[in-house]
Amino acid sequence: MGKINIMVMSQQLTPEELASVKDLQSKYNQTVFEIGVAETQILTFEKQILKLRDDKAGLINDLETIEQKEAALVATLQTVYGNGAINPESGEITVA
Repeated sequence: MGKINIMVMSQQLTPEELASVKDLQSKYNQTVFEIGVAETQILTFEKQILKLRDDKAGLINDLETIEQKEAALVATLQTVYGNGAINPESGEITVA
C-alpha cells in the first residue's frame, strides 16, 4: 500500500473576524450568567411569596379568633347593659 500525504491547511481569521467571534462569545456567556441570576431571584421571590402566604394565613386565623372574642364580649355586655352602642374611647354606652 502506498503512503497518502494529507496536507492540512490552516488559515487565520482577520483581527475583525476574531473580535466578532470573541464579542459574541462574551455576550453569550454574559447572557447565560444573567439567566442564572434571574432564576436565582425568581427562586428567592417564590420563597418570599410562600412565607407571606403563610404569614397571611396566620393573620387570618388571628382575625377569626379576635372576631370570636369580640362576639363573646358583645354578648356578655348586652346581657349586662342591653343592646346599644359602645364608645371605645370613653367607655360610654348608649342604650338603644
